[in-house]
Amino acid sequence: MDYLASKTVAVLTINSLDDLEDRIKKLIKSGYDVLEVTLRTSFAIDAIKIIKTAFPEVKVGAGTVLTIEQLDECVNAGADFGVAPGLNKEIILKAKTYNFDFIPGVATPTEIEAAIQLGINLVKIFPAKTLGGIDYIRAISGPYHEMKYMPTGGVTEDNHKEYLDLKNVFCVGGSWMF
Repeated sequence: MDYLASKTVAVLTINSLDDLEDRIKKLIKSGYDVLEVTLRTSFAIDAIKIIKTAFPEVKVGAGTVLTIEQLDECVNAGADFGVAPGLNKEIILKAKTYNFDFIPGVATPTEIEAAIQLGINLVKIFPAKTLGGIDYIRAISGPYHEMKYMPTGGVTEDNHKEYLDLKNVFCVGGSWMF
């Protein structure tokens, strides 16, 4: 997932397709070229298609992937990767059949170990702030020092650099840029 080297994933919840392209242009101009479109609205799949067509250089992830059906829709819409708030073994295995980058969410050491058993080396820490934020990631990085983390949920413009300073934090996700 070299495209995550930008270190920040702009998380969008699309409530309308009106002026979508203008919003994406502003994000690109501000330096954000990796986006996560959450599947929380009926506009999400169409938004992924529009963004991938109009801005093929932008990496677009599908967020809040909770079912196999949603995963199938995201892959068919042209998403570059998927993200989930939790760890669902069936979704991870299906994503592997597509050779589709997938970042499951974890909140506990047990879930981190389950991700390791499934061959995952990058997990979403969600909700990061509620779990203890930077201190929590420091603590779990001891025993799980080879795992890479993508904290979301409470990551802000004010604290995202502190997260990125942690050795095991590969990237962060947030919506502060809106």
